[in-house]
Amino acid sequence: VCSNLFKGKNQYFDIVMFDEASQLKLEDNLPALLKGKQVIIAGDEHQMPPSNYFSKIFDGSIDDEDDFEDDDEIKIDRDNILLSCESLLDFASELNFEKKHLDFHYRSRHPYLIDFSNYAFYNQRLKPLPNVFEYTPIKYIQVNGTYSDHTNEVEAETVLSIIENNINRLPNGEYPSVGIATFNIHQRNLILGKINDRRKFDKYADFNEKILELEENGLFVKNLENIQGDERDVIILTTTYGINKDGKFAHRFGSINHQKGYKLLNVIITRAKYKIYACSSIPEEVFLNYKEYLSVEGSNNRRAVFFAYIAYCKSVSDNDSEQRLAILNTLSENTTKTSTLDILNEDLESPFEEEVYYALTQHFDENKLIPQLKFAGFRIDIVYDPKIPGIPKIAIECDGASYHSSQEAYLYDLHRQKILEGNGFVFHRIWSPNWFRRTENEIKKLVEFINNIEESNPSIYEDKSNMSLAFTDNIEIIENELYKVAPSLQKDLKETIKAITKKETEQTELFRDIVKLNSKVTVKYLNNGEDLKIQLVDKEFNNYSEKINEVLKINIKSTLAVSLFGKSVGETAKVGNLDNYVEILEIMN
Repeated sequence: VCSNLFKGKNQYFDIVMFDEASQLKLEDNLPALLKGKQVIIAGDEHQMPPSNYFSKIFDGSIDDEDDFEDDDEIKIDRDNILLSCESLLDFASELNFEKKHLDFHYRSRHPYLIDFSNYAFYNQRLKPLPNVFEYTPIKYIQVNGTYSDHTNEVEAETVLSIIENNINRLPNGEYPSVGIATFNIHQRNLILGKINDRRKFDKYADFNEKILELEENGLFVKNLENIQGDERDVIILTTTYGINKDGKFAHRFGSINHQKGYKLLNVIITRAKYKIYACSSIPEEVFLNYKEYLSVEGSNNRRAVFFAYIAYCKSVSDNDSEQRLAILNTLSENTTKTSTLDILNEDLESPFEEEVYYALTQHFDENKLIPQLKFAGFRIDIVYDPKIPGIPKIAIECDGASYHSSQEAYLYDLHRQKILEGNGFVFHRIWSPNWFRRTENEIKKLVEFINNIEESNPSIYEDKSNMSLAFTDNIEIIENELYKVAPSLQKDLKETIKAITKKETEQTELFRDIVKLNSKVTVKYLNNGEDLKIQLVDKEFNNYSEKINEVLKINIKSTLAVSLFGKSVGETAKVGNLDNYVEILEIMN
């Protein structure tokens, strides 16, 4: 497009800017690059590089991520190293573009949401925002689902359960924005299919209305290869992988296991502003052994750092501070330390600020005054803390140095003010010319501003203390039809079996076959029209079922078996809490 629209017009624009440059190929962006007198390239070396994954998926070369073989070694042309650059970001580095690190992290509203990546990948140079209300930012859910055909049915159902039962309205009446992040494309498609299937049933009217409202607010379902650049208040992760039908756990994690797998993990775990729900079926005895895998890997990469992250989620969810810090320290020890420049060492105090501070002490309690407060990577000249619930802190800015006269500094101050106002501050600025010409008038304005804030109604300010109610932690795990019933239902199951035995006797005279122990039953799933031959047996299986001669033997305590007990040919049964309905076609006793 650039070549066609601006043919022969190199350096036509004053500035050309590229974002997410770690994913951009030089050959695709060279025409645009040439059109700028000045070029700004923004990107993160620890995020996704350009990938051939999707082209291989779409042209049918591979079926899924597990079959995708990444080129671990980048071919370097020693004669022209610029042509060997993997991305536009690498190209800029090789050309020695002036580099500016953006070390202040503003997405995560709780440090725990970024701490893992900060310690594992960024050498702790990121400076996150402190949380402004107390809550648990990560909820870990051990789902124990089965990984089958590249998907995890129980994790998908758990994701829908979280949306239905745990995502509530914010204090302003709106839902938080929600994103669903999966670790492969098949799990993404499964969840999208389940959401669309529910739209067909009137019984899910409330759920569907909620989905519509969430979609208007940006609800997405994406896998880790296409989620970079997105952010939402709440992210629901489904790690997907787990024990297979044979009861074995295979260490195949698709793109995560490639040479740059850590970059994909870094992207998918840093999308949340307030909350992460981490649904996982990876056995605890595996991921809690992350130290051994880290030592084998030699770096924070591949399955080793993946396991460490799941262990980290569990420690945060359990409020286990000791374990959380142990994981972060292990990650830190496994990285190559680099020195960073602390730009906050500059002394910003001035006689002007001292005069303002002294004037404030004549009208207010000095214990409420905080000079030179460091917050979120910024330094505020003077902060007045009313120490009244619901009343914000007051940032008092003494603008007088020659630095503040430039347009760039003015724009930076506006950006800085916006960040701080979003985290519980209101601003009052004093310009030095006004202070020195009309000191008493400026003091009066300042005192009146503080008094008005203190006397205001707390309800006019956003109360973030109730925001945690928008994402609750009482998770309901919905099991599929081949899973055992919950222990709490065992008593009910025994009573049901007794009642069925009695019912069998009563029905003998009617010569009607009913489903009982050892029955061979053919059922049709009404949702998809598929037939299934099963036999109900009193036997434990590693995976709750076993297929012999086209007959699936299932335990009598499984959800499907319980739903069929006592029913006869032609009857319909609802399977557990799922949207599955089966019709009994044939019974052989």
